[in-house]
Amino acid sequence: MGQFSKKFEDLTIADNFMFCKVMQNEEICRGVLEVLLGIKVERIDYLRTENPIENFYDARGVRLDVYVKDSSRVFNIEMQAGNYRDILLRARYYLSSSDVATTKRRTKFRDIKETFILFICKDDPFGEGLPRYTKETGFLETDAVSYDDKSHNVFYNCSAWQKEKDPEVQDVLKFIHGLKPDRELGCKMEKAVCAAKEKSYLEDEYMYFSDVLEEEKEEAHEIGLAEGREAGLAEGREVGLVEGRKVGLVEGRETGRELGLVEARRETAERLIQMNVLTAEQISTVTKLPLEEILQLAEQ
Repeated sequence: MGQFSKKFEDLTIADNFMFCKVMQNEEICRGVLEVLLGIKVERIDYLRTENPIENFYDARGVRLDVYVKDSSRVFNIEMQAGNYRDILLRARYYLSSSDVATTKRRTKFRDIKETFILFICKDDPFGEGLPRYTKETGFLETDAVSYDDKSHNVFYNCSAWQKEKDPEVQDVLKFIHGLKPDRELGCKMEKAVCAAKEKSYLEDEYMYFSDVLEEEKEEAHEIGLAEGREAGLAEGREVGLVEGRKVGLVEGRETGRELGLVEARRETAERLIQMNVLTAEQISTVTKLPLEEILQLAEQ
């Protein structure tokens, strides 16, 4: 089921639209970062949901679910309810896009901001049944040298919430999975979802995007049909040309053979007429040419 395909009243925290609205609450957003990443966030300097990053006019842009900055760090929180096939490559691209967006022309490399890419997945993105997957970088040849490029990728699997040992993390995963929370942060998130559903302007916004998406689907369907018809006609024309050439070659060969045979019979008839040993009827029988044609050749 795609985004905006549900009824507004059926939305949960695991739906992108509702997740972004709840995470606009700075207190909840800071709590999610601290609980799921195990860090302390003193204050948030920048918080934006559905944040677009367009670094170059000809480069692929990205739209980040929740984009947060504090004094020295950048956070990207993504709610993912399916389609995990390219999730590692997406995490890599989000990181690099964020680096370009937050690094000025004269920024020294040592001043590049520490960046966290956090994916909250409703199901298991990697199929190992773990509640969380944390990327660590290092050198294959030695553990003596640390590889700290100030980047962090963390992926949570809410379906394995029972396996999570940290009770605060477990409760958040449990709530996102669809169950009632018990602890402070999970309960705050639940109240925020209920409050959002009571705001008519959010329902109007959701319905607007739903209508736009439906119109885009219909337009894409029409374009697809038109392109399909054109492709079918073009293929039909090509097939017709190929078949026509084949038929033409066959018919041409047949016609050529027939013309050659008729011409040969005429030459034979002319020689027999010149010999003057057979009657016109006899020459017609021998050459299989019509008697009228034999008489015409004789007159010529």
